[in-house]
Amino acid sequence: MFDPLTIAIFVALAALAGWSGWLTLRSRAIDNPLFYLACLAEVLLIVQLVTGIARIHGSSARMSHAVFIAYLAGMVLVLPVAAFWSFAERETRWGTGVLLVATLGLMVMVVRLVQLWGGHA
Repeated sequence: MFDPLTIAIFVALAALAGWSGWLTLRSRAIDNPLFYLACLAEVLLIVQLVTGIARIHGSSARMSHAVFIAYLAGMVLVLPVAAFWSFAERETRWGTGVLLVATLGLMVMVVRLVQLWGGHA
């Protein structure tokens, strides 16, 4: 995988998790900066999808290409679903909580992608 992009994704997701966690603790709804940060993370995930598919033939021979592509495609879908859910729940504190859980899940998926790329089962 492309290491600088993976690091940028992880940093963006960590910032998004921290901010949404802070807003959840303060019982605040999603705000514009959080939304823009989520959009940045989504753009990075889309770039990761494209570069991951383009570079898949340079991966470990033991890597399952289907599982790798499924992770890449699934990651792109998580943030939009969580954002829509967050907007639907903006009257309660749990709108940002949904975004927090989705972001933490994405961070785990990024770690798993790195493991898959290295050929670990």
